[in-house]
Amino acid sequence: MSKSCSIKDCDKPYSAKGLCASHYARFRKFGDYNYTPSPQAPPEIRFWRFVQKTGHGGCWVFTGGGNKKYGLFAVGHREPVLAHRYSYLIHKGKIPRGKVVMHSCDNPKCVNPKHLSVGTYKENTADMYAKGRNLNNGKAILTPEKVRFIRKSPDNNKIVADQLGVSINCVRGVRIGRTWSHVR
Repeated sequence: MSKSCSIKDCDKPYSAKGLCASHYARFRKFGDYNYTPSPQAPPEIRFWRFVQKTGHGGCWVFTGGGNKKYGLFAVGHREPVLAHRYSYLIHKGKIPRGKVVMHSCDNPKCVNPKHLSVGTYKENTADMYAKGRNLNNGKAILTPEKVRFIRKSPDNNKIVADQLGVSINCVRGVRIGRTWSHVR
């Protein structure tokens, strides 16, 4: 004879810790055996659950999920959107087609509408260069002269990378023509 769930009026078979599989799953996920999730709140209400308004420099930091750089927010059952784009949308309106939402604070997780503006990819890239944010990209450190040096040097990739302060993969990319192919 198999044991049954220890919750009153539940006759499902025992799974773990004296509970059936469904009661055990609810307890692990919500800390309550009898928790029943309420209907999903509207997206704007859910969004604010993940915003911390005490960020450095007046930033409102999105603390929900995301990729390595930006916050991502699921609106309904559609593909997640970038959190800063969603913030712009609810505060300032529709984002024109082909435009990007730029951060004046340079904090990718910031969703403060005062720090967000719309621009072109070209304007965003110019802003990045003007603020020196391109320096953590190995290709951005290189110049045409350094690319020519990489191609002419008889040293191995590691030695050249150490001399120029770039990654070995950066040097390899130049040598095999994956990057900087426009420089002769």
